[in-house]
Amino acid sequence: MQSLANTNYQGQYIFAGGQTSASPFTTSNATSPATTTYNGDQDVNYLETPNGQKIQLNVPGSQIFSGSGANSVFGALNNLVADFASGTVNTAQAVSDTAALGTAMNYVSQQRVTIDNSITQLTAASDAVTSDQTQLTSAQTNLMQADVATVSTQLSLSETQQTALEDVIAQLDSASNSLFSKLQ
Repeated sequence: MQSLANTNYQGQYIFAGGQTSASPFTTSNATSPATTTYNGDQDVNYLETPNGQKIQLNVPGSQIFSGSGANSVFGALNNLVADFASGTVNTAQAVSDTAALGTAMNYVSQQRVTIDNSITQLTAASDAVTSDQTQLTSAQTNLMQADVATVSTQLSLSETQQTALEDVIAQLDSASNSLFSKLQ
């Protein structure tokens, strides 16, 4: 479990909060049950997409693995290991330890929702960027393949049509006649 809690991606510990360069969890076996300590912080890291959306990139490990009371996976595991290591565990204690571990693991599953939502948002943002990139590449290709002479001729024709239209509008504004009298 500690190996999972200390997972890193590209050199960044994903459950360390804002302190991504240091391993977030350490366990001391000096006591029984062992003690697992969270060395990260409570910071949440965000990614801002080009359209301004903020996507949560992490959940601090203390929130997931060493939550309070019955939600502490490390507490439940360390108690279970200590009870079985003593060699004197009874059935009631084993059932209690197993139930505590089940409760803690359910809490971990609930925390996955936040991470799953972030993954969905990141995927959607990535797809949007890929679509934009494809559209821009297509537009760039169209511009690169444009026939300059044809485009210049079309532009000149459009400018001539615009000038003629502006002249007609000016004549209509300056004349006391209506549009209908011009059409007769």
